[in-house]
Amino acid sequence: MVRDEFQVFPWDGTKRWLDTWNHDQDLRSAMRNSVVWVYQKFAREIGVEREGLYLHKIDYGNADPSGADPFWVDGNLTISAQEQITFLRHLYRNELPFRVEHQRSLKDIMIVEAGRDWILRAKTGWSGTAGWWVGWVEWPTGPVFFALNIDTPKRLDDLPKREAVVRAILTSIKALPAS
Repeated sequence: MVRDEFQVFPWDGTKRWLDTWNHDQDLRSAMRNSVVWVYQKFAREIGVEREGLYLHKIDYGNADPSGADPFWVDGNLTISAQEQITFLRHLYRNELPFRVEHQRSLKDIMIVEAGRDWILRAKTGWSGTAGWWVGWVEWPTGPVFFALNIDTPKRLDDLPKREAVVRAILTSIKALPAS
């Protein structure tokens, strides 16, 4: 399915609402820009049944990939912030039931920002009504995990709040350096 993080996924020419989605993608750009059509392609290749088996295997929320396409945005899949943290801890420790090199690649493409002695790894998401930002700040003394879910009644106008809220909290507890 995916050779490596540099594999290019050709854009199908369908104009989508975000300009960053309207060109060829690799795993880094797809992750950074939450390019749903790339992940839909993967999900369709895997199939709902196998997707459900994987979700159960990694104990990801209610592990229900049914209801819509994409299931993680509009379907029946649900996961709490605490369950997200549990999943992130397993990923951090390379404890997911996948090859270690694949877990390391995922963590590499999750890097948002880094300093001399810290790394911020995270992923945004948005369903149209709820937004989230989950990840961790990695320090030599250990990680600080976070998971935020917020309602987004003002839709796109609310999306920057995901990162702003988390960054403010992480900065206040000295888990992230001040800008």
